[in-house]
Amino acid sequence: MKRKKESGEAPVEGQGRAKRAAANAAVFFRKNIYVILMILCILAIAAMIVVAAVLGSQPDDMPDTPTVQLPDEDDDTPVVTPPDEDDTPVINPGDDVEEWVFAPVLPMEQATVSQAHSEDTLVFNATENKWKTHIGTDFAAQTGSDVRAVFDGEVTAVSTDSYYGGVVEITHENGYVTTCKLLGDVTVNVGDKVSAGDVIGKVAEGFYFECADAPHVHVELKVNGEYEDISTYLKEGDK
Repeated sequence: MKRKKESGEAPVEGQGRAKRAAANAAVFFRKNIYVILMILCILAIAAMIVVAAVLGSQPDDMPDTPTVQLPDEDDDTPVVTPPDEDDTPVINPGDDVEEWVFAPVLPMEQATVSQAHSEDTLVFNATENKWKTHIGTDFAAQTGSDVRAVFDGEVTAVSTDSYYGGVVEITHENGYVTTCKLLGDVTVNVGDKVSAGDVIGKVAEGFYFECADAPHVHVELKVNGEYEDISTYLKEGDK
């Protein structure tokens, strides 16, 4: 006949299994501690990568909230408005605007045109005894008469030689340049400012250029580098 188990044996056997399981678990962890730690590290690194990816996916070009600075009630610094880049004066219709006009005077008070400007038609040159163009205007007057600047400007060249005599070039505004030749006793120098009527020399003789003609002053006009007839700019009574 089998012997019945005593009532106290079952709990003792259960406790033994629990102790063996705990011991086995402890042995497992001791044997695999490095593997477990490596797995935990990998999981931690993966979590950090996921967090960084989520944060990096957020847009970084979001506009900054503008900072509005309220004026200081106690600040009495004057507000300076920058000037407009275009400072060209505005001319309203009806405004009186003085228009620049080239209006020369005669080079001598008692002068007459003895040889007109002629670029397109040949005229007879008595000095050279041939027909040729004449790119200036000859104003005849008595020898020794004062020769005047025909218009306001600046003396830009002065020379004297036996062929042209005294030569004075005056540069005016807007590309106008006048040159007087066959002068004697030149009284101006380069850089001088002159006004219409200022004396720049005298009518003279003895120079080869146009010496076969009566005493006169040869006046040339250039406008933007091109020769023009100065008599077209004179007052009607002076032509």
